[in-house]
Amino acid sequence: MEGMIKGEINASGSPIIETRVIGSRTEVTVKGILDTGFTGYLCLPITTAVSLGLELTDVEKVELADGTILEDEPVFSGKMEWNGGIIDVDIVLTKSADTLLGTALLR
Repeated sequence: MEGMIKGEINASGSPIIETRVIGSRTEVTVKGILDTGFTGYLCLPITTAVSLGLELTDVEKVELADGTILEDEPVFSGKMEWNGGIIDVDIVLTKSADTLLGTALLR
C-alpha cells in the first residue's frame, strides 16, 4: 500500500523506520528509532547531516531524557519522506550514532 509507514522492531524492542532525508546538496536513506520521548521531528547524527547541506534556521532550548537542559541548540531545516510524501521538517543534530524520529511526525 502506497503511503503506508513500514518498519521493524529491532533486537532491543525499539521500532525502526526507514526514510529518506533531503538537504540542499544531497539526500540519504536512514533507519531511525521512533522515539516517543522526543517531541521534535528528526534528530540526525552530525556525521550523517554534514553532507546534506541543511540550512540553519533557529536555536532553541532542549531538555534531554536525563533532565539536562541545553541552551541554544541549533535547528536546521530539511525535507524527509513521510507517509507517502515529502514534508518539511526541523532537524536537530546529535553526537550519537542514532537517528531519532519524534512525535511531531505522528501528529
